[in-house]
Amino acid sequence: MTAISPPRKRFGITLGLVAWFGLIGLLLLIGLVSAFFVLRDGLVITNLSDSVPWGLWITIDLSSIALGAGAFTLSAMVYIFGLKRFRPLVRLAVFVGVIGYTSALLTLVMDIGRPDRFWHPWVYWNVHSVLWEITWCITLYLTILLVEFTPVIVETPLFDRWPRLRRLGHSIHRVAPALAVAGLLVSLLHQSSLGATYGIIKARPIWFKPSMPIMFIISAVAVGPAATMAVALIIEWVTGRKTVDHSLLRTIARFSGLALLIYTYIKFWDLAAVSYYAHSPGAERAFEILSKHTPYSFGFWVGEVFIGLVVPVVLFLVPRFNRNPLALVGGALAASLGIVINRWNVTVSGLVVPQDYFPGSGYQLAPGSYAPSLAEWGVALGVIGYILFAFTLAVHFLPLFPKGVD
Repeated sequence: MTAISPPRKRFGITLGLVAWFGLIGLLLLIGLVSAFFVLRDGLVITNLSDSVPWGLWITIDLSSIALGAGAFTLSAMVYIFGLKRFRPLVRLAVFVGVIGYTSALLTLVMDIGRPDRFWHPWVYWNVHSVLWEITWCITLYLTILLVEFTPVIVETPLFDRWPRLRRLGHSIHRVAPALAVAGLLVSLLHQSSLGATYGIIKARPIWFKPSMPIMFIISAVAVGPAATMAVALIIEWVTGRKTVDHSLLRTIARFSGLALLIYTYIKFWDLAAVSYYAHSPGAERAFEILSKHTPYSFGFWVGEVFIGLVVPVVLFLVPRFNRNPLALVGGALAASLGIVINRWNVTVSGLVVPQDYFPGSGYQLAPGSYAPSLAEWGVALGVIGYILFAFTLAVHFLPLFPKGVD
């Protein structure tokens, strides 16, 4: 059994730590107050509408799920493909996945409007709905992640008094390959189905295309491991202790860089197919509306392409840069920002473009508009506070890395 480095027993009280927890407390307070008003008054206090019913919260949901994809990617590398050298990152990747998926659920509870009915998809089955399938897959995958993370939990001093529970938690190691296979299958299902949610809707001209499921999968596989790599380096800087061999992190960076290149090819193939080969009147009209009424073009070329693709590909694949940990973190942050902008562009822009109910008639509804309200921003800040709080506690109290990295 791999020896585990002892977690920190307690916090050293410093001015910086007090300020850090003060910031986290403020974010959580803003989130709780905003959530209270949303639950009390309903979605009427948001800027969501019948024409644009998805906005900031769904963007956070989709982005969190994509950034948590390092869990199933690295678990598959270790337990399915036998790449044991990546084992030191699996625990951290699973934890990042847990935080990503629970963050997504927090925003969904706010977004569904009737959170008291959150259990309906598990009881009232609609097997023809992509969203129903996604709900089931996300629930199953979060359960798998929590089971995979159990051996880490039982390593904490809290379980010193319950050795039987600790042994039971460690017994999960024996079924780790089966959990990895199940996690991979369920993850591929819901990652692709998130894209299919858009791709099957014929009435939305910039959504309706078969490439959406593939683009969602590849973007998540590319950015998820990079996010885990960046978290490992940030933890190393904060704690002053080496977490994982940097050569392993550079390998992760190169993997993400190559996956981003594949994603770039598919993205431009998709753009060329829609713009130059398909000659779809609906799509041409949609992009014309977006260029006039929204900053879609700027978000696409600057946010998605330059920041989200060009910058991380260069930092991950050019040897001069990928030997620098700061450049690796910068590349991961740029790729993560690109994913967030992509999910926003897909979700909100696809709703801003109105549906054309009478093709060829010349009749067109007015474009929709959307900007998040203070309540929506408040909930978003609360989710960020939850993420920071969870990572802070985990760094101090959980054995996220194997011993002997020096």
